[in-house]
Amino acid sequence: MAPKAGMMLGDFRVIENDKVLAIEIFTLVEKSGGINFYFRHFTPELVPWEKSDGTLLKLASADAKRFDFENPTNNKPKRAILTRIDADTYIARSEIIPENGDPQIIEITYHRQPLATIAPNSGAGAHPKKK
Repeated sequence: MAPKAGMMLGDFRVIENDKVLAIEIFTLVEKSGGINFYFRHFTPELVPWEKSDGTLLKLASADAKRFDFENPTNNKPKRAILTRIDADTYIARSEIIPENGDPQIIEITYHRQPLATIAPNSGAGAHPKKK
């Protein structure tokens, strides 16, 4: 979504075989010390996956097309890099470094979806009909 009041909001769904497996909600929030990237995962019923609060990453560096965030608390993920491809597309790369085992790299391509157009007089809506 477009920035408003110092914040951008986004989401994505992980879908397999026409079934939603997970939902992620994320925000980019402008703070006095920089930009914070927050995210959290949920089931389709909005039950949080993580037992703790949402994950916080802080902006470490940025240019016109790339934003590099680092996790000041742990390695899950240690880094997240957002790369803008065009006005409606960007790639998110997360680097997860487990205590034991090999690092994991996850890349997701995001595409901005246009708002759905609602036809006039379709559905009851939230407004009473005028007589």
